[in-house]
Amino acid sequence: MHKTTILFGYPKDTAAFDRHYHDVHLPLTGKLKGIRGLTIGKLDAGDKGEKAPYYLITAIYTDSREVLDATLTTPEGQAVLKDVPNFATGGFTLLHDDEEVLIPLTLS
Repeated sequence: MHKTTILFGYPKDTAAFDRHYHDVHLPLTGKLKGIRGLTIGKLDAGDKGEKAPYYLITAIYTDSREVLDATLTTPEGQAVLKDVPNFATGGFTLLHDDEEVLIPLTLS
């Protein structure tokens, strides 16, 4: 399973970010073929109460990096990519990994 993690920096207007992300961007993302799952979460403050380094984290799951790349070349994928500047005013970082799921935990 391939996972693409998107770390969104703090936007200029968090309420506008949240509105656009949920009302526009997620519905666009939902039209993508090849996506096996998606998670989103707002990051908590650190142990010492300091501000988290990112505002929102999103993980997109596909069967492989090749599937993701092919998905993003479709008209629906291009619409998702073109929408990002409309709300991600704090920038973003992309991370890619091939994930091994250990649930239930099996380390031995």
